[in-house]
Amino acid sequence: MGKKKNYHECLTTPFETGIRNFTEVARYFMYYAPEIDSAQSAGVFPPETEEEILTDMLNRAGLKKKSVFLQRIQEASWKKVDFENDNLDFENPRFLCSRYPKESELHALLRHIRNALAHGHIYVWRKKNKDDYIFLLDKNASKNGRSSKITAKMMLSYTILESWKAILENRVAVGE
Repeated sequence: MGKKKNYHECLTTPFETGIRNFTEVARYFMYYAPEIDSAQSAGVFPPETEEEILTDMLNRAGLKKKSVFLQRIQEASWKKVDFENDNLDFENPRFLCSRYPKESELHALLRHIRNALAHGHIYVWRKKNKDDYIFLLDKNASKNGRSSKITAKMMLSYTILESWKAILENRVAVGE
């Protein structure tokens, strides 16, 4: 387990992280990634390949057992992946995302990454001579004066995001 850090201290924008090539990776997930709602998106994958693509992404990142998708996130749900407070182990990649009933897990993951980047809920911990870590939050917009509800928490390394981008670009290129 790495050193825990209060994530609020690490707030930044996708364009000010100081991580080499991060702007390119963020731009991809905000606009060009398949499965997201963007005019520039590469479209959607056939349903029969979505699970295979997600499995490949999770396996390469070592997140198969550290990823949780739930249709309803309760306050106690965050404890499953050690996200229950503001001090987080940035060096322990993992995520928990909500998913709509008829939405694929791949679509949910990409939607949450896009929203966190686009809405500025990005927290970066730079590590000298090591991988940089990124904590992404996605929230539902507040309605009728109620506070917004967190729908995803994702602790990822820059290397993970970079590899996921490469996997998705490769799958789009071969027309899956």
